[in-house]
Amino acid sequence: MKTWSRKDFLKASLIGGGAALVAGQTRLYGQVAGRAGSANGDIRVGIVGFNAQGWGHLQNYLPGSKSKLDGAVLAAICDVDDKVLAKGRDAANKAGLKVAEYKDYRKMFESKEIDAVVLAPPNHQHSIMTIAALQAGKDVYVEKPLSHNIWEGRQAVAAAKKYAKNIALIGTQNRSSEQIMNAIAALRSGKLGKIKWVTATCYKPRDSIGLHEGPQPVPEGLDYDLWTGPATLTPPTRNGPKGTVHYDWHWFWNYGGGDITNQGIHQMDVARWMLGAPGLPKSVMSFGGRFGYRDDAETPNTLVSVMHYDTAPLIFEVRGLGRKKGMRAMDVYRKSSVGVVAQCENGYINIAENGGAIAYDNDGKKIESFEGSDNGAHRKNWIKAIQTRKVTHGLIEEGHLSTSMCHLANISYLAGAEKANAQLADAVASDLTTKDAYWRMLDHLKSNEVDLDATKPIVGPLLKVDGKTETLSHGDQVITDAANNCPIRKRTGRKGFEIPQIA
Repeated sequence: MKTWSRKDFLKASLIGGGAALVAGQTRLYGQVAGRAGSANGDIRVGIVGFNAQGWGHLQNYLPGSKSKLDGAVLAAICDVDDKVLAKGRDAANKAGLKVAEYKDYRKMFESKEIDAVVLAPPNHQHSIMTIAALQAGKDVYVEKPLSHNIWEGRQAVAAAKKYAKNIALIGTQNRSSEQIMNAIAALRSGKLGKIKWVTATCYKPRDSIGLHEGPQPVPEGLDYDLWTGPATLTPPTRNGPKGTVHYDWHWFWNYGGGDITNQGIHQMDVARWMLGAPGLPKSVMSFGGRFGYRDDAETPNTLVSVMHYDTAPLIFEVRGLGRKKGMRAMDVYRKSSVGVVAQCENGYINIAENGGAIAYDNDGKKIESFEGSDNGAHRKNWIKAIQTRKVTHGLIEEGHLSTSMCHLANISYLAGAEKANAQLADAVASDLTTKDAYWRMLDHLKSNEVDLDATKPIVGPLLKVDGKTETLSHGDQVITDAANNCPIRKRTGRKGFEIPQIA
């Protein structure tokens, strides 16, 4: 065991900004200092939820893995599904690790043998687990989006501030991309002139999840009460390729928010970053629907959302259908299906999901490719944040704002009503950027043989946004009340899984 001199102790404390001492126990990690009980001084990590994105996180802490992060090791796993838990156990054993196992994340957070947690459960559990982990004195990496609803996300931000001795970071990994940083620096330089608008796209193939009648069985070995957490406890009503519970929860309002909160949060975050927008937009308006098939899902597979900032408007587009009926290949907007385009006076910058940030002139001729590391550095930056006790990339507050924009888009949609296509055309006629997105959406649906006279689009109201209170308003008080009482705006959680009110 290392004998600490006063000089060593003071040096480590200064590196941590005075935050190395927590709850009466020494927490000096990795390159800063070793900790009794850890493996070679490594940060001891617990992972909650690893059936999807969490599986990649699991590999980051297994000895011998190609993606192993230096300075950290897996100490515990947690999942409500026995089959998933067994999969994690087998992976750990194969790597020569014997790890603690939990079904209840609250029990995991009580353990003094864990320094930090990675949270990758379904969206509706992100905020409540973030808050609980911070309250338990753990450092936190939470997957995107930060929340299921705006209010609980604000509570998670407040918790990060209240328990500031702990590190809290959100998995919006584009924030660690040097390519994107360099592209945004060029945008700020004014070389391309003023920003006219920013368009973000999430065109990903989403098949029907099927149509079923009534409640479906819960998989054996899955604790459905724990899985449901703060959401309303109702039996599953789906039974797609992933079964009755896993993954397809994305398309149900009780748990997810469709692709705008699933994949789109990444593009929304980059779009807001490119705009340089410090807070929420002044207004939001959405239109779209679930087209091309009829299934159990609730969220739209086609959505256009327009958000107005003083700098410029931000347009977000979701498409789940292919280029035309029967095709899986997706539409492309300015050379990418999933990406962000900042249109300026003298050209535009395209940041694509699959890597690369490129500037073009208005004729589509390449001007500059931006170099630097990609977003793969984000998880390394998480370990660095723990070691230095400072978050540089992936701030919780930024994640909350970008997540909330996705929620705002969905709230306008949910407050909307079916309208004839002509009524939608009238609603967007006065806004050129919105009108352009509308016509492109119309062409897309025609290519998929969608009859908008038979399946009318949902047209949401234009809602004003109060950035300070994170509430909405409309000239019609009924719409105002519906928007603010929507569970996507605020849900406090059911009994036993209440979201602590901190803000």
